[in-house]
Amino acid sequence: MVMKRIFILFLALAGITGAMSQGCLPEGITFTTQAEIDSFQSNYPGCTIIEGNVTIEADTGGDITNLNGLSILTSIAGDLTISTNYILGSLSGLTNLTTLGGNLSVTGNDFLFNLQGLDNLTIVGGYFYIEGNYFMKNLTGLGDLNIIGGTLQIRNTNLTSLTGLENLTSIGDYLVLDNNDSITSLTGLEGLTSIGGLSIYCNDVLVNLTGLGSVVSVGNGIYIEYNNSLASLTGM
Repeated sequence: MVMKRIFILFLALAGITGAMSQGCLPEGITFTTQAEIDSFQSNYPGCTIIEGNVTIEADTGGDITNLNGLSILTSIAGDLTISTNYILGSLSGLTNLTTLGGNLSVTGNDFLFNLQGLDNLTIVGGYFYIEGNYFMKNLTGLGDLNIIGGTLQIRNTNLTSLTGLENLTSIGDYLVLDNNDSITSLTGLEGLTSIGGLSIYCNDVLVNLTGLGSVVSVGNGIYIEYNNSLASLTGM
């Protein structure tokens, strides 16, 4: 039901912008070089809504350093995957992106320090998956994100906090935190009121659940295990 409401909301928002914007690429697009990103606006003039999936994944040698060529985008109907871009330092080229209909995956971008550039993103219709990105210490740049339709999974990171998610109110499926070596609390989730489920395991330095105090609805199970420093459920 939550997913259905989010999908309807996404269609409504896309419809509002669609009257003034132009959609393209129902089959999606993959960017593997900086040149492909730089030439996007000349190859697809006026395209502000990509109707398919978008993959940003540098090929061998990885020369993608910025996403400025994508600054025209306001909406992606499919998935957005940003993966294994070893010298990408910023997502600032995505500043005008407001809605994502599918999944968001940010993995293995070793030089990405935060998520600034997604500052105007309000809805992720599917799951949101964060893994690796070893220089990233917080989630600054997600200040407008309000709804995640699927699971929010954060695993195998060096994040020290979840700062940046303060305006997130709803996760349609599970909140999953696993195998994070530096997260000591869940500070940053204070705005969260509804989640589909909770799974927290193998976070060795997590000492409390501070940040979950506003949650009033959990749709499914709660699983908390193998967090060696967690002595109580204080904060939930």
